[in-house]
Amino acid sequence: MALCISVFEHLDPQVLRNHQHYCRLFGYPHRWLETAHIAHPMLRQAYRYHVLLQELRQAADNDWVLLLDCNAAIFHPLAMETLLAGRDALVVKGPSRSASGEPCIVMNNMLALRNTAENRKILHDMIFILHKGLIRDEMGRSELNLLEKFPVLEINAMIGDSYVNVSWCITKWFDARIFMVSLAPLPSADSEPNHDILFDQRMKNLLVRQINGAFIDGLPLLKTPAYPALSDELQSSFNPEAKIALVTLYTHHIADYARVSEHNVKRYCDRHGYAYHVYRAIPEPLDSNISGTWVKSWLLSRYIANHDWVIWIDADMLFTNQAKKLEPLLENRDALFAKDIGGWELNAGVMGFRNTGANAELLEKIWQRVTGVDDKSSVYSSQGDQFHTIEVLREAGMLNEQYIVDCLSINTPPQLATSDTLLTHYLGWGEPYRSVYMADDDATSQRSGG
Repeated sequence: MALCISVFEHLDPQVLRNHQHYCRLFGYPHRWLETAHIAHPMLRQAYRYHVLLQELRQAADNDWVLLLDCNAAIFHPLAMETLLAGRDALVVKGPSRSASGEPCIVMNNMLALRNTAENRKILHDMIFILHKGLIRDEMGRSELNLLEKFPVLEINAMIGDSYVNVSWCITKWFDARIFMVSLAPLPSADSEPNHDILFDQRMKNLLVRQINGAFIDGLPLLKTPAYPALSDELQSSFNPEAKIALVTLYTHHIADYARVSEHNVKRYCDRHGYAYHVYRAIPEPLDSNISGTWVKSWLLSRYIANHDWVIWIDADMLFTNQAKKLEPLLENRDALFAKDIGGWELNAGVMGFRNTGANAELLEKIWQRVTGVDDKSSVYSSQGDQFHTIEVLREAGMLNEQYIVDCLSINTPPQLATSDTLLTHYLGWGEPYRSVYMADDDATSQRSGG
């Protein structure tokens, strides 16, 4: 009898719902299991193949078993009879982070095998090698390399009009007809998972919910959030007489996610009586070809004399717990900067300056440095505005804990964010991920009273 098995280290209810719905559609038996009780990672790897081999030995000849893990999400359902027609195994290569960029790594989120003597032998040998590495207290040969003993389909392989198993890191996967989406981080050249800075469990959970919405409920996938501009004017100032002012700028290129931020920040400022100066285009006195990220100091200089504090925030930020105020962060300091999640001394996505003569001069120095840069056409051109801002602050002796707060207090990356986070920064995501992620978190914030 055919069987689908879902293996989790810790049960993921949304992934389980996905697998169970698929099995109900085609009448396949299904069971799931957890491996959290197994401490050693290689023993956890071996365990799933023990289970698979045990089930094959109990199956009739040529019956199949489908093994899925927590990174397997079914998008467009196809019958296993179709997928396994004329073959005894179904496993697919995916992209990797190898230096050559060659897609040479087998994906282990999905493995379907028929009960044949050859498949049982390969599984037996795999388990032996994994246990051998365990006894020697070494990782041994990677599980992903061992899977190449089966006949492997190439990256983005198709059966009929459908792709079989595609990594979510492949651009525009959501526009294609795909049976299985792999939500795993890309493996590195040595075949081990590479949890890079962007890999985010909360984003993965959101993607599973989105896929389930499309697969189970017929909803559109990764739909652009419906956040209209608060005004058709190129610039708006809300509550302009307030002591604390937030300043931001976005252009039409990033409006899908920037408008999510605009609504969120406006709501936060209204709640606490802060000013909000928002620009929806490059101000007329400036070169229209300049990227908006380069004009931070120029805009802050325009407003610092009108407020006790001016604070720049990038257009990909949300105030998550909106009950929290800014005042506790501003006490006993004249400037506020935030730690970067990477190797930079600070992240220029949020910068606060008290209204002092020294800070007015500092902002002018930053702008003068920026004007001396030839190419300001993009975020990362000429090393980016963040590099040049940091160099001016370095000369001013301000790259220290007196001015730079931790990224749990402000400028928190989504990987570290909780419902109690003040300001979350969704840096680095492309579209449609960033706008959908931000809209989902904004909706959660509003539901919780944030």
